[in-house]
Amino acid sequence: MAKKSVTTEDLELLKDLIQQESIITRRTIVKNAQKTDPWDFKRRVVKEEQDAKRELQLRKKYPSINEAYKNYKEAYRHYRFLMKTVE
Repeated sequence: MAKKSVTTEDLELLKDLIQQESIITRRTIVKNAQKTDPWDFKRRVVKEEQDAKRELQLRKKYPSINEAYKNYKEAYRHYRFLMKTVE
């Protein structure tokens, strides 16, 4: 069986593959770090609280938004009831 020599083209392909894999690995590490970062959780909680506060202010300011919210809550309650009965 004859040995195949490694060409410069093979080395370039290997180099490109290693660069692509390193980018994927870095992205995965950053993504997983963001999932477990306590500051990220705090930021999400603060954002949710601000959104809830803003929505409450809008519901108080505009009666039509409050009425739409009531309709949504009633429809969601009905939907949950239906899903429980289907199971």
